[in-house]
Amino acid sequence: MVWRPRMPSGPKNTPPTPPSPFGRGPTGLSGVVTLVLGLALLGLLFAASLAMPMLSQMVGFERAPQQVARVYERRLDLAAALEKLPAWEKAALAPFLPVGGHVVEEALQGFETVIRLGGYVREGESRDEAALDGLRARRAVLLAELGRLEEAQGDFDALAARGHTEFLDAVRGLAAGRGDPAALALAGDGWIGRVAQARAARAPAPEPSSAAARTLQWARVRLGLVAVGAAILLAWLARNRPEGATASIAIPPPWSPQVGFGVLVRAGFAAFAIYIALELLGAQLDTTLPLAFGALCASVPLFWLVRKHLVRPSGLSFADILGLRPGAPISSWLLTSLALFALDQIGSNALATAARATGAVEPWSVSVDALVMWGSGAVLALSVADSVLFGVLAQELAFRGVLFPSLRGVHGPFHAALLSGLLFAAVQFVSLPAMLALGWSGLVYALSVERTRSLVPALVASALGTAFALAFDVALYR
Repeated sequence: MVWRPRMPSGPKNTPPTPPSPFGRGPTGLSGVVTLVLGLALLGLLFAASLAMPMLSQMVGFERAPQQVARVYERRLDLAAALEKLPAWEKAALAPFLPVGGHVVEEALQGFETVIRLGGYVREGESRDEAALDGLRARRAVLLAELGRLEEAQGDFDALAARGHTEFLDAVRGLAAGRGDPAALALAGDGWIGRVAQARAARAPAPEPSSAAARTLQWARVRLGLVAVGAAILLAWLARNRPEGATASIAIPPPWSPQVGFGVLVRAGFAAFAIYIALELLGAQLDTTLPLAFGALCASVPLFWLVRKHLVRPSGLSFADILGLRPGAPISSWLLTSLALFALDQIGSNALATAARATGAVEPWSVSVDALVMWGSGAVLALSVADSVLFGVLAQELAFRGVLFPSLRGVHGPFHAALLSGLLFAAVQFVSLPAMLALGWSGLVYALSVERTRSLVPALVASALGTAFALAFDVALYR
């Protein structure tokens, strides 16, 4: 008897069965769970975008009358400071500042909304009638300046019922170029009140505040960096766009698009739930401290899911996913980052300015964080660090480190970049100007990843943009 080795049973050369899109994949991500969570996340984001102006005013603003007054008075103050600059500097700085030809109309609309809704008082709280009277007074002064006192009749009636007859006489006199400055004190000591009192006294217009001066200084710094980046970009174009250094991001990636999308859907759903939990915890404890760690806490599921389902199964490291293994000097990456920052700032501000020119505006309640105005210095510092460090890192890892490479598995470079930019804007939708600006940022950041195979330029450009936005808010509204 001849001994023969035992051969494995079963059919030979059987082709692998294609995985079902709704089954559990090789990394353990169920397609059904991805679909359900994705639909739920889309529903939550859509509902949040529709309710954003109302929710942010009711939940995020404890002193809505005072805050809407500060937002628009500081913007009017900044607009006046901008008018005093030379024409060339005004034209250069204006696109980077939250002012424009519609700022007075925006102020009138913002004041009227808060008045109409009673200051967004919470359950169990009483209306702050004195603060609402201050808003009515500011509206009346602005309308008197515009020669449209008939539109202030409702404010006049409410103020008359509250006994502010001297103020009403002063406002009517202001429309005729005269009035009692002391009687206009109800309009407050901000920009609107100071301008009204100066006009009633036939004195020169007041000088812009130190807040406006600080904001202009930050705008000059940002403009300088944009100019440097634009010069680098033009020099690169003049040299016929030479190839630069590349890093370690694999495009297309070693994971399938389904796995990449599954990771992002789960991470997004978890981040949404964490932010809601932090909001509720802050409301329960009557403190904004939990939100100062919002980006850090919300990004933990993303880092964990990326490591478990993308990094380890592919034999990669986070350095590979982020493209942190550059093959060129740091100076080369710095030049690339500044050029990308300039391209992002020029394009996003141009699109946002064009949208505002059509009358599209951002609601005052979502354009400024209440923490910037009223939060303690320590909590504000923690929040800024959280946004610039962990917020930017999580954002770029999700959209440029996972989403864009996953889309590149099924689309060409431009289509994948455009889709990732649109999704980046859609999940943060608050207004048309913001959506256009974010869409542009997502597009150019993704294209930079395609060319450099690294997230470093996008991380630097995004961190600079976030830091400048926060610096502007602190300088102007704090």
